[in-house]
Amino acid sequence: MKIVDRYLVREMAGPFVFGVLAFVLLFVSGNILFRLTSLVAELGLSLWEATKLFFLWLPGFIVLTFPLATLVAILVAFGRLSGDSELIAMHAGGISFRRLVIPIAAAGLVISVITAAFNEIIVPAANRRAEEIVRAATARAGGVAKEEVLFKESAGDESRIIYADRLDVGTGELTNPVIVWFQGDQPFMVTKAKRAVWRENQWVMQDGANSTLDPQRPATLSFQTWIANIPTTPKEIAQRARTPEEMTYRELREYIRDALRQSKPTVDLELKLHHKLSIPFACFVFALIAPPLGMRSHRGSSSIGMGIAILIGFGYYVVWHYLSAVANQGGISPFWAAWLPNVVTGAVGVGLIVGVRK
Repeated sequence: MKIVDRYLVREMAGPFVFGVLAFVLLFVSGNILFRLTSLVAELGLSLWEATKLFFLWLPGFIVLTFPLATLVAILVAFGRLSGDSELIAMHAGGISFRRLVIPIAAAGLVISVITAAFNEIIVPAANRRAEEIVRAATARAGGVAKEEVLFKESAGDESRIIYADRLDVGTGELTNPVIVWFQGDQPFMVTKAKRAVWRENQWVMQDGANSTLDPQRPATLSFQTWIANIPTTPKEIAQRARTPEEMTYRELREYIRDALRQSKPTVDLELKLHHKLSIPFACFVFALIAPPLGMRSHRGSSSIGMGIAILIGFGYYVVWHYLSAVANQGGISPFWAAWLPNVVTGAVGVGLIVGVRK
């Protein structure tokens, strides 16, 4: 039986590579090139910078192609086996269809794990480097380097969460900064100001107030200028204030916890957190639904398999985006918005496999 397992995996390998390349080209033409053209026009990126951005953005889109490529590979492989009557020969040799699904499902699970690791290790690092290039180009063009800044830093038992509407690395200014000071896990003071300026290696808060959070003795002290004990430079803040796409699963989970401490909405962040796992796992559920769909009595072709994969993938991502919108409106939890398409697709796949005659 191991010979049959290896044979099935080999049948998948070529179409899988073909699917990855085909869908990457679709994403490149429809997204990456458009973004690059806009940045070149707005920021005056050099050819070398544009080339680096192209290859740094590519991993994030490759991850999205793996589930669709898995679907294409299995549809094409089983379509060919069915069209050439090899499935009939295997059945005559005592190999049931459900037994053939086992190595396919195992291959889908392996691809899911590889995709999750790729999405956790390669994609955030590539996105961080790409953001540094864009940030540097923005600063050269005289624009704002970063918006909606949120980061956390610690010094011994004391920590603080710093939030600001905007950071301008060029001038070293924070707009509407808010600092929540913690002793251990307990917040003890909140600092709010209209702006903060990095001056002489320190942050000077302007036109604000310090409010203690002691329920026994609450107090608020206004100030025109106040020195905040935060040694982090504007450039370091820009490096730490990452977008969810630049974070690993663990970093994004911690980011959400910090945001919840400030009572900020986190639905969109939670969606992105769950998508970091649900999208890779789609490779496995597609490996369940594809074999019975690919098994047909007439001769097929890779174009038919690609067409079916596009239809299924399109439907999957339409539902995926719809549920995300519903979650943002509070109609469903972020967890179920991210995982329900996988649950439904997997259930349909299992039902189709059970319905196939042995």
